[in-house]
Amino acid sequence: MNIKETICGAFGTAVAATGTALQPNDVLQTISLVITIIGGLITFIFVPFYNWWKQAKKDGKITKEELKDGVEIAVDGANKFKSQIEMNDKREDIKRKEGK
Repeated sequence: MNIKETICGAFGTAVAATGTALQPNDVLQTISLVITIIGGLITFIFVPFYNWWKQAKKDGKITKEELKDGVEIAVDGANKFKSQIEMNDKREDIKRKEGK
């Protein structure tokens, strides 16, 4: 996954998280949150990891260095996903404080 795709994926996840936070109906907010989480997982973890796996398997084996790179991709994706969740939590806290 290149930087352009990552930025677009992060933007899409942020927009979805904002929409979730602004949703006035609790049931729809929960549904939207689940969809946002799935989208974030796909954007930040599954797609980069799949691309790494395809590249690593081209020669028919995965070396220790390639495995280390795969772990780093997964950890980096998890950290990006975590920061998106924390940003959404902050928006919800602000929303609650404003009484909306």
